[in-house]
Amino acid sequence: MRSIRLGLAFATTAALLSAPASADERLQSSFTALVGKGFEVKSVTLIPLEVAKRVTEKVRTDNVIVTLQKQDSVAVCYVAFANWAFMNKASLDSSTLCEVRSSSTEESAAPPPPPPAPTAEAPPPAAPPAEPAAPSSEPAPAAAPPSPPPASGTNP
Repeated sequence: MRSIRLGLAFATTAALLSAPASADERLQSSFTALVGKGFEVKSVTLIPLEVAKRVTEKVRTDNVIVTLQKQDSVAVCYVAFANWAFMNKASLDSSTLCEVRSSSTEESAAPPPPPPAPTAEAPPPAAPPAEPAAPSSEPAPAAAPPSPPPASGTNP
């Protein structure tokens, strides 16, 4: 079960890394530079070699995916396990180690969309509760007298 989750996490990250994006949306940076800019590590996921090979046969060792965040920007770093475990400076300083994505400023400055218009299928808004009727000066009508019980020995 654990390997399925790890595989899913790896495949999702691989898909995100390979998805096309414009140069404005995607930048590459080193892990060291990102931490220096104030990015915080949000998750570290170990990807065993067997799982990593499902995505590409080029992989030769276990890997680690490190996710960082700073406000609306997210960075994903793909590091060989040994380089992460021993904090290999040359690897962590590589300018192509991490991919950074941030939301566009136009989207964050845009006002929220208006609420959806009511449709014909939507029920109308509930009416306010009715005021209690004012007491009437006329007496209430008398109730009809009860009907007599059927005579014994007859069918109703």
